[in-house]
Amino acid sequence: MSEASSVLVVDDSQGICQTMSMILRRKGFDVSCAADGPAAVEKVREKPFDAVLLDIRLPGMDGVEVHKRIRSLRPSARVAMMTAYAVEDRVRDAVRDGAETVFYKPLDIDAVLRFLQKGAATA
Repeated sequence: MSEASSVLVVDDSQGICQTMSMILRRKGFDVSCAADGPAAVEKVREKPFDAVLLDIRLPGMDGVEVHKRIRSLRPSARVAMMTAYAVEDRVRDAVRDGAETVFYKPLDIDAVLRFLQKGAATA
C-alpha cells in the first residue's frame, strides 16, 4: 500500500477497539475508532474511510442502522459487520443492505486482514 487505507472500527468494547487498532496499524492501516453509532456516523461524515468494521450491537443505534447511514453518506465504503451474538435476522438485514461480510467474535484476524487487504488492492 503506498497510501495507508483508512479503517474505522466501531465497537462499544474499548478492548476490541484498542486491539484492532494496534494490529491494523502494525499492518499499515490508518485506524480510527468509534464507541457508538452516532460517533461512527459523525466520523464517516468527516472522513471518507475505505473500510468500516462495524459491530451489530451498539448502544443508542444498532449497527444495521449505522450501516444504512454510512451507506447514504459514503456509498463506496466497504463495510463488514461484527457480532458475538446470534442475531441472524439483523445479519441478513445488513447483508441485504450492502454489508460485504460478517465476522463472528472472537474475530479471525487473518480473515479481517484479507478483507481489508482485498479492498486496498483494488483501491
